[in-house]
Amino acid sequence: MNPSGSEPIVLGYHGTRSEWADMIERDGFRVSKNPYDWLGDGVYFFQDAPERAMEWAYERYGSDGAVMVAEIRLDHCMDLLDLGWSEVLSDAYDSYLRLLRQSGHSRPTQSGGAHRLDREVINYTVGALEEAGSRIDCVRAAFREGGPIYPDSALYDRAHIQIAVRNPACIRRVWRDREALQGR
Repeated sequence: MNPSGSEPIVLGYHGTRSEWADMIERDGFRVSKNPYDWLGDGVYFFQDAPERAMEWAYERYGSDGAVMVAEIRLDHCMDLLDLGWSEVLSDAYDSYLRLLRQSGHSRPTQSGGAHRLDREVINYTVGALEEAGSRIDCVRAAFREGGPIYPDSALYDRAHIQIAVRNPACIRRVWRDREALQGR
């Protein structure tokens, strides 16, 4: 949590299908709980990356793609850009593995774009923090995705910051980015 007490507001871009964008405008977002959602449960946004959201929507829905823009307050954020969260997640991972062993379950696997282990560890951590009296409304992390921008580069062409908003009350204004898919 921001020590100043004033949580930042960022712009998030959500790629979706056009008909779903109409429903979002009317009814708001629904929290995703897919087993492959890498930051755990939440409404997923690309932070400050309208072109990446447009690309994502176009790849999945073609000309039926749409991009929604939202002002997001990073209230009670598990911000994985902040080094302090690494130790919290590492400790939670160890605890989660002990729980799995005790219950006889196997560890979830990561494969391709499905980050099942990360999802489970984050959801487990959020639950443990909530039991201890700390609320987590959103999770933010940077992802290296795609390929190197040029040979031997550590910069990747699809790298981005993603936010999973667990509490839709953190989503303030929402509107459709009508320019995002023009020309596609």
